[in-house]
Amino acid sequence: MKKLTLTCLLLSMVMAATIAVTPIISVAQAAEGSSSEAPSKRVRRTQTLRPEIYEKLEAARVHADEGRPTEALNALAALEKRKRNSYEQAMTYNMYAYVYFNQEQLDKAAQAYEQVLAVNNIPESLEQTTQYSLAKLYLMGEKYEKAISALNKWFAMVAEPGSEAFILRAQMNFQLEKYAAALPDVEKAIAMKKEQGNPPENWFLLERAALYQNKDFKGLARCLQDLVALYPKGDYWVQLAAVYSELGQPKKELSALETAYDQKLLTRENERINLAQALLGQDVPFKAAMVIKAGMDEGVIELSARNLSLLGDAWMLAKEYDKAIEIMGKAAEKSQSGKDYYKLAQIHTERQEWELALNNVDKAIKLGGLNAPSQALILKGLALYNLNELDHAAAVFADAAEYPEASAAARQWEDYIDSERKRLEYMASSEL
Repeated sequence: MKKLTLTCLLLSMVMAATIAVTPIISVAQAAEGSSSEAPSKRVRRTQTLRPEIYEKLEAARVHADEGRPTEALNALAALEKRKRNSYEQAMTYNMYAYVYFNQEQLDKAAQAYEQVLAVNNIPESLEQTTQYSLAKLYLMGEKYEKAISALNKWFAMVAEPGSEAFILRAQMNFQLEKYAAALPDVEKAIAMKKEQGNPPENWFLLERAALYQNKDFKGLARCLQDLVALYPKGDYWVQLAAVYSELGQPKKELSALETAYDQKLLTRENERINLAQALLGQDVPFKAAMVIKAGMDEGVIELSARNLSLLGDAWMLAKEYDKAIEIMGKAAEKSQSGKDYYKLAQIHTERQEWELALNNVDKAIKLGGLNAPSQALILKGLALYNLNELDHAAAVFADAAEYPEASAAARQWEDYIDSERKRLEYMASSEL
């Protein structure tokens, strides 16, 4: 049976590891990131935002929201000419960041946030919000080193970071290929989120990718178990089966695939074939054959020579010889492969149909490409012996004896045929 591997699934695991982020603009949104300020920091005196300054900032925001960025920027430029306290200056830069972000000018938005942080004596809540937003902007701009540096500064500011912050830092480390550093943060984020409800699907996808990169297959199995429980999809079941295969747990591998099949989640040919191969590996050939046949009837599995050959194998192992002969015959006709004709000869041998066995094994030997040519010669010799062509059979067994792996069995057959000849000669002479 072809073993499921994780290599073919790596791309999907890594590609799905990116989590969409948007920068936090308002102070209210920023509060989600932490539950309290770091206790060691001294509380700063809070400056006020005068009504006339607030009105100018609000007008700039309205321009930006209504698709008039030039007017918004002009309003802010005019505001900069006025004398403002440090808090008002910071809020002006903050509005610049808002306008630039709405225009998808991420570099300029980040520069504006940097200017906010450069202002002295701004409220701690604004500093935290801005630091967090800046980290997100760097991440969006794929400036991962800057992103993680900014986020770590934010971590130092707060007493109890929220789960989103841990997942963000995990993503940054993952993008920097620091997979060992990414894993604890994503696991902590998921654990925190589970206390409130179900974590988002893409958090598990990031965990899955990090676990794979760390070669933690037991952890990967646990992660995929979460995924199939909360977000059941055929891909996750197939990946879980592949992990069980990697861990040397074929029964669990089969159970995962069967569960997905029963839930009608295996919709692609390779998934159905993987299930059939897993069933064959656990000596359940009849069900394997039924899975392949159903897939062919539904148009999911192609009627290719390869797939027909696998179906023929399953019917043969299930001792459904009539069906095996029909299907393997079609496979051999399509493929013109020595291997398929050899399989067909094996089935006829099981039914002691020696003429048919001989015809097909001759085709197999002629076409070649056999994994074990010596075994084809042994089968041919057996067919000839049962057709009472002893001399021809002896010659074929002599050819088979030239192969080291078949020498012992072939010699035994030669000796047996020699003794059979002598027996027949004795019986013939006795009748005289």
